[in-house]
Amino acid sequence: MMLRRLVQLEPELFRDMRSEILEEVALIEQRFESNHHNIISLSSFLVQLLESLRRIRQLLTPKKSHDTTNEQTLISLSPQELQYPTVFFLKKLEAIPFHNIEKCTKQHCPCIRLWNELPLPPNAPPVKLTGDIQALKTSFGVIRDELLSAIQTNTATFQPFDEAVYKHTNGLKQQQQQQQQLQQQEQAEWSSIYLYRQGVKHVDTCEKYFPITTNILETMCPHRMGGCGFGSIYFSKLKKNTKVVEHCGPTNVRLRCHLPLTVPSKTSGSYLRVGERCVSWEEGDPILFDDSFLHSAIYAGCDDSGDSTRSSIDPSGDRIVLIVDFWHPSLSAADRTALGVLYPPGS
Repeated sequence: MMLRRLVQLEPELFRDMRSEILEEVALIEQRFESNHHNIISLSSFLVQLLESLRRIRQLLTPKKSHDTTNEQTLISLSPQELQYPTVFFLKKLEAIPFHNIEKCTKQHCPCIRLWNELPLPPNAPPVKLTGDIQALKTSFGVIRDELLSAIQTNTATFQPFDEAVYKHTNGLKQQQQQQQQLQQQEQAEWSSIYLYRQGVKHVDTCEKYFPITTNILETMCPHRMGGCGFGSIYFSKLKKNTKVVEHCGPTNVRLRCHLPLTVPSKTSGSYLRVGERCVSWEEGDPILFDDSFLHSAIYAGCDDSGDSTRSSIDPSGDRIVLIVDFWHPSLSAADRTALGVLYPPGS
């Protein structure tokens, strides 16, 4: 009601967007009148309200002056090809399969607030650049040491995911015996140690085995996805000859980060694929991506001809990364609260 009155009282201020805003306001009022008596419909109304408010915010945001000769400065918005979140899809969010710090800086992508020591682009909201990812990168060594200590003392163990979501890479030649194929099939494994699962903190694991890592996450990563069932943090391990099958995450309101902790130095044919692009893991070098896009992973393992190809720290030859879910940086505090109500921790 206040927004409707403001548009009517200040027509010059909203000259180029007056009809669009009034249309959205009328749509919100209509949805509320038809749904407020029904609890189930009310949940649907909250989702629609979120989209309408985002539309109004975009109308009120000053247009960026892009160089029309450089298409790289434009940011794609959802929905995009190969983007199929399975549970909740919020339209008109920036949608990039892989986020690169240099490219995203040129594009004025909101994800830059997750990095460190970057100037705010023109017309950007005054949001603090928290440097969540830089904090993870800086802490790479202590996080890895804490994990390897827990593994070596058997205080924390990886739990395999359902075998339906990963398989052997089938790299064997056809003429090899079926018995050898079955033997290598057993070696394929994708497993995890959860610190947070669907927004729920595993207190015992965090406090007993990973207090340093937990403190880094809770004090230096304010954009981590807390208070919502879409957010998880866990160590992810792939054994040699393992392929994670293609799949899409549940939503596009988060970005997922891989912090590679142990990766053999020579792993040809090993990569993370998101959309149509592939990226290799390198120890200590974070990868930020949108897992609402179709994605998969293949880890072929290191060359068995010599130990020099294995990780200098972990002789097992397994690929281990820390996975951290962050809120999509375009979402406001109100957006995040609303999503936490719709999809609470544990849901």
